[in-house]
Amino acid sequence: MMRISTSGTPRWMLGTAVCGVLITGCSSGGDGGDAKPQAKPAAEAKPLAAGALRSLLLTQADLGSGYAQAQEEPGEEKFDDISVQGCPALEKLGQSGEENMFAAKAEASFTYDRDATLGEEVHSDRPSVLSSKLRELFDAYTSCPTYTMTSGTTPIEVKVSKSVPPKLGDEQFAYTSTMELPSGAQVLKTMAVRKGNVAVMLVGAPALVDRHIETAVGKLPAGS
Repeated sequence: MMRISTSGTPRWMLGTAVCGVLITGCSSGGDGGDAKPQAKPAAEAKPLAAGALRSLLLTQADLGSGYAQAQEEPGEEKFDDISVQGCPALEKLGQSGEENMFAAKAEASFTYDRDATLGEEVHSDRPSVLSSKLRELFDAYTSCPTYTMTSGTTPIEVKVSKSVPPKLGDEQFAYTSTMELPSGAQVLKTMAVRKGNVAVMLVGAPALVDRHIETAVGKLPAGS
């Protein structure tokens, strides 16, 4: 059994696992031919500061009527008692969790019509780091079609399927999770889009994620 640390995995991904669901660098090799002068690779864009990311988050004005922003108490740790069984890739991901997955982040969460949820995180890092870590994260979460998530002493059966994201930004990732909760099945979609050195992630009711992902990506800097 693997215990997931909230310090190594985005908070909203763990939150969705309880409410109803969420590193390696790139490497390159060369052939053994004659050594030739090579142009110096272009420098990668540096991460943005966390303060700059906050202005990129969705707001109630962006979302429209019916949404309320959820407030979280500083230092609140809601998901320390989450564990996963039956998915080796997720176990490995949890065991190798880093204190900070990306260089900077900002986050917000909303409720819609009182019972639907939409969570957002905006992350920044060097483009190669964002790309490799997002790919590893989504590969892990889609590697097992079923697994068991335990919240405290309550086992939750989870079914996962890959989803087709819209062609936005430089890279896109998406999957849909169905949780068998005591109150009934709940379906959530997780989607991420990377644009240069910034990535936006949405998770929540599938219709809400699909409705707002284009707006969320549209708030990212054009030159990021």
